[in-house]
Amino acid sequence: MAELNAEISTAAPTATGNPPANAWSIASVASLVCGILIIVPYISGLAAMALGVIGIRQVNESEPTMLGRRLAIAGVILGLLNVVGWTAYFTMIGEISGPGRSVARLFINDLNSANAADARRQCLDNVHSDRLKAASNQLKDWGGVKSIAVLYVASDTADGVTTGSVRGTLRTPAGEHAFQLQTVCRDSSNWKISDFWLR
Repeated sequence: MAELNAEISTAAPTATGNPPANAWSIASVASLVCGILIIVPYISGLAAMALGVIGIRQVNESEPTMLGRRLAIAGVILGLLNVVGWTAYFTMIGEISGPGRSVARLFINDLNSANAADARRQCLDNVHSDRLKAASNQLKDWGGVKSIAVLYVASDTADGVTTGSVRGTLRTPAGEHAFQLQTVCRDSSNWKISDFWLR
């Protein structure tokens, strides 16, 4: 019984409220866990960095009784990698999909304003003016486009020609409607529409 009392007294916090010797900093452990969750953009990274700083501060203030300094440092590093990595990824996606989004918005806005001539200039010769006028009339029948959401952009380059597909939704007073554009680029900046549909 005396041994049990001795173990309990060594594991219990001291009168000053300090944690028992060799206790792990919960903030340090949580920092590492959040850092490992690198698949969650930004939130887990910011949490890992904040908890890591708290964990390092806890360990420094309670030395030598609390453990977890290395866990906290690892959590901060993984959190920083999360934020930097996801920022680079979203920047790259934005640059890759930027031309497709721009072409889609300009084309739909031209059709929406019944400017078939400008819409025609953005298309290859196989897209006839009659189709563009019919699409413009369809948008008018739907009450006009209130907003455009580009949901998917893909492209592929072969033999110096880049082909792409842009899909998204149009919000109109009649409801949401889908659109798709097929695009072609023979130089770095001159994107043309080779086909389209609205539903």
